[in-house]
Amino acid sequence: MPTRWLTWLENLLSLFLVLACLSALGLLLNTVIITFVGTAGGVPLRVFDVPVAGMAAPDATITSATAEVTVRLQGPAPLVGLLYLLLWAPGVTTTLLALFTVVRAVRRARSGDRMLFSAVTAAHLRRLGWILIVGSVATGLLGMVAEPILASMLLAKSHPLYAPSGQELAGVVTGVAVLAVSEIVRRGLVLLEEVEATI
Repeated sequence: MPTRWLTWLENLLSLFLVLACLSALGLLLNTVIITFVGTAGGVPLRVFDVPVAGMAAPDATITSATAEVTVRLQGPAPLVGLLYLLLWAPGVTTTLLALFTVVRAVRRARSGDRMLFSAVTAAHLRRLGWILIVGSVATGLLGMVAEPILASMLLAKSHPLYAPSGQELAGVVTGVAVLAVSEIVRRGLVLLEEVEATI
């Protein structure tokens, strides 16, 4: 009999997966609008060295500021649409695949404790780890290529290098941790099989 908390967890993760799919459709629609219409869609970009004169308290100093702006184009821009797709699609795809893998693992774990600690669960964890690592690296690299080009096309002042955000690094670290957990589960299963074989 499945435990109640696993059922709640599966329902919650399934809801997150549906919301993530809707968000991906919204981003795709915005990309199509940018590509073929232009006036209604906007491209979010980071702006560094924002003017901060007069914003600080008398006894404080602001050394630098970064803001995110949304740039709207006046007409269709296929190249901008393609670069914007490269900017958001890898991260969103990684999130969707990761959520889908976790939902599958939790759904299988609902059948009992034995299924929770099984070779299939270890395989799901290993797959999740690689999805997070490869997806985060791809997101960071493609973002480092697409964002400077977009900024040079759409902003009067841009930077030659836009470093990846902390989310990509967090994704890689989380992926490594999930791979470690999958290896622990796998080795635990090997030990359990050896113990059961001696009984």
